Amino acid sequence: LDRTLKREADDEGQVQIERFNEPKLQRQRLLLIGRLQHLQRMGLADRIEVRQLGRSSRYELLVHKDGVAANLRDVGVGVAQVLPVLTVAYSVPPGSTVLLEEPEIHLHPLAQAVLAELFAEVSQQRRVQFLVETHSEHLFRRMQTLLARRQTTTAQCQMLFVERQGANAVLVPLEVDEFGAVRNWPPRFFGDAMGEAREQARARAQRMREAADGGA
Repeated sequence: LDRTLKREADDEGQVQIERFNEPKLQRQRLLLIGRLQHLQRMGLADRIEVRQLGRSSRYELLVHKDGVAANLRDVGVGVAQVLPVLTVAYSVPPGSTVLLEEPEIHLHPLAQAVLAELFAEVSQQRRVQFLVETHSEHLFRRMQTLLARRQTTTAQCQMLFVERQGANAVLVPLEVDEFGAVRNWPPRFFGDAMGEAREQARARAQRMREAADGGA
């Protein structure tokens, strides 16, 4: 029996999935479509394959990436960590609420950013609400971008910051406008990306001047 799921793109860039031969697995096939799309966008897998181990009732999950197939336990921790998130997102009944604690753990920056797209898309398509605790600047920044692109709205997405006030932890709503700009940034939380870039350029220019003076 062929239990391989393959992600392929047609001429219009639409994702197509091979059909399972077993009718009882059709529902699982439909649920996997979204998972494969996001794994591809995260750069974590080209396709996944469920393979029976001999004639036993045991199966293994193979992750295909750049022409190499590896058992799930042999690939990076990030793939194993994000699969449960994708499974829950596409398996819970519409209208459900899903709580996630730091889903970005062990994911590289691009994959962390795609998580924001996952939450926005699934919440709109399946009416699933996500409550996400995160320290990921990449996830947060991508959500700002989605707001600016009108792919989500401030009515659909609320951002809160947990602020320490003495012995208490207080939820502070962030004031985000329709373009994704935050009016009340939490102090000393995110790094200064632009400041780091300026400092790197300044240090590079300084070293080049010193090298030029030394060679004169």
